[in-house]
Formats: sequence, C-alpha cells, structure tokens
Amino acid sequence: MKNILKLVATVLIALSFSGSLHAEDNAILGFFSDLNRSKEPLDWAIASGFQSKHMVDDPSYEYNENNKGIGFRTPGGWTAGGYYNSIRRYSVYAGREYQWRLFGPDWMRLHAGVVLGGVSGYEDGIQIGGVEHGIHLAVLPELVLRMPYLEAALIYIPSASKTPATLAGQLRIAF
Repeated sequence: MKNILKLVATVLIALSFSGSLHAEDNAILGFFSDLNRSKEPLDWAIASGFQSKHMVDDPSYEYNENNKGIGFRTPGGWTAGGYYNSIRRYSVYAGREYQWRLFGPDWMRLHAGVVLGGVSGYEDGIQIGGVEHGIHLAVLPELVLRMPYLEAALIYIPSASKTPATLAGQLRIAF
C-alpha cells in the first residue's frame, strides 16, 4: 500500500510541473498533461469534521469515531482545518486537494480525488520546534459525491504511527 501511495504522490508532483513542459516532446508528459487538464475545478467549501471507522484487529481499544471539527477549502484546492482526533487529541491539517470527474450528470457526479498534506496531533511524526506530537505527511485518496452546494467525501487514511488505517466520511458545503 505504501508503494501505491508513493506512486500517487509522484504522479501528482509531476502534474504540478506538467503544465510548464512541452507534452508533445514526451508521451509520459503528454499523459500527465492530459490528466492535469481533466482536473475538476473546486469551489470554496466549509468542511465538517469526520465520522471514522478504524480498521483495527484489536477491538478492545476504543478509538474516537466522531471527530468533531471544521475546515475550509479554497478554489485552488488548498485546504486547512482542525478536529478532535481518534486518540482524543486536537489535530490541525493543511494540504492541497485534487479531484477528477469519474461519471454522473452535473447535478450528482462521482469524483476520484487525493489530498496531499500534513496533520498534527498523533504520536511520532516529524518533530518541529519541540512539538510534543509530530506532524505526519499524508497522501489521502478519496471518492467524492458532488452535488450543487454539497459534497460527501469518503477518505482512506493510511496507518499513522500507532493509529490504524481508517475510512472517514466528511461533508462539505460548497459556495
């Protein structure tokens, strides 16, 4: 699974640069350029916290499955927010979201997406300035059902330190 996430991150980094390169010079760059052009534009959005389901073998540990919080997203896909996390600590996150339309009419369509970013509040991670709980970098694949003014996202969150992989649902009000 880690190799798939690394591949997704590599593809998205290439997408960031593909607009400035000449796609006709290289078939791979041409693919990235086409993929970049197929991205769906994003609106301003206010995001809820998360409803989560932890994929854990040991049901004796009770993770917080109702991660209350709030966030926002800009039209450029930049996103940030905060929530009460699965191990009952406060977390903040920031990153960039990309979405590609899969199918459906304009009034209800399914998108594949990915969020590249980081989150604080979990054990281990990158320590900056003596922070007790480090920052984890993340590549988060998502499926998003988009309707006018409303989005429902199902996000896969890979295991971070001692927290198991998780499926999380999030609602977003777009404007």
